Amino acid sequence: MKKLIFILILMTGISLVGCKEKPVQEAQILRPVKTMQVGEFGSSRQWVFSGTAEDALQSELSFRVGGKIISFPGDQIGRKFRAGEVIARLDPADYELEVRQSESNLEQVRANFIRAKADVDRIKQLYERKVVSKSELDQSEADYKSFQAQLNASAKKLDISRKRLKYTVLKAPFDGWVSAVHVNVHQNVQSGQEVISFNAGKQMKMYISLPDTLISGVTEGENVLVTFDALPGKVMKGVIMEVGIGTNSGSSFPVKVYLDNSDQIIRSGMSGNVMFSGRGSSNSIFVAPSAVVGNPDGSKHVWIVENGSTVKRRKVTVGSLSSNGIQVKEGLKPGETVVIRGVHSLKDGMQVRSMGGLS
Repeated sequence: MKKLIFILILMTGISLVGCKEKPVQEAQILRPVKTMQVGEFGSSRQWVFSGTAEDALQSELSFRVGGKIISFPGDQIGRKFRAGEVIARLDPADYELEVRQSESNLEQVRANFIRAKADVDRIKQLYERKVVSKSELDQSEADYKSFQAQLNASAKKLDISRKRLKYTVLKAPFDGWVSAVHVNVHQNVQSGQEVISFNAGKQMKMYISLPDTLISGVTEGENVLVTFDALPGKVMKGVIMEVGIGTNSGSSFPVKVYLDNSDQIIRSGMSGNVMFSGRGSSNSIFVAPSAVVGNPDGSKHVWIVENGSTVKRRKVTVGSLSSNGIQVKEGLKPGETVVIRGVHSLKDGMQVRSMGGLS
């Protein structure tokens, strides 16, 4: 009986050993991530400098003689004048009197000159006939030359008097408009005293200042773009007309920009910006901002996918953020693949499976 029980126990153990399954090897899990392939983008910086518009052709008009203003059509700001139209008049009475006096003096001197010329001819004949002496002939010729000089001087004086009378009328030197009025009608003004500011308005200018580190990149005749705060959405073309060779205060160089204002929408005094496009062009590497991981010490890193599925940590130096992404100055090469989603759960050497992304 004992022998039978022993045999049954032995057979049961053998059957249990035969029924035991072999251990199954655990499959490695690939973490899903999104990736992008690094490429180069053309990038450029734009220089922008502020300035204020002025009329390129602006004159401070004044009389060339003094007097009392008796007529002043140009005393209204914004009034337009054609070239040659009268802006203001002075009382011409004193200058008309001066002209008449000069004319009278000229006639008197001319009469003396004619008489002296006749005396020279007469005395010369008498001298040839030995009726008068040589000294009398010399004296007549000297008188003649003196009256001739007086005649020339009187003619010039009359010409000056007539010009002074003409200067009592102030006319527009070109087509334009009055931008400022400095005096009033019936006011006495001095020669050279500003009467009005007169602008052409068809061409404007702006002065901007560039630092010494940038001035070498600007040339005369270069095209620029100009915008004004008062004209939103309006972009105008400008031309660099002058580049300063000396510095202003603060080691900056003056640059003059000309603008066509044929439609006269720009007004003197408007503030705006001059833009130089395409400065500092270069090819740069950009990645999605989510690809860059910040470290406690302030450094940055990204995860590179190598051999199609293995991630590796790579330290990078980043630049500015733009519409292309965040610029990577150092640490990446074009064509490399970086992880852009799931970066915070990765470790060096981890196997990943790309779920697609940017390329």
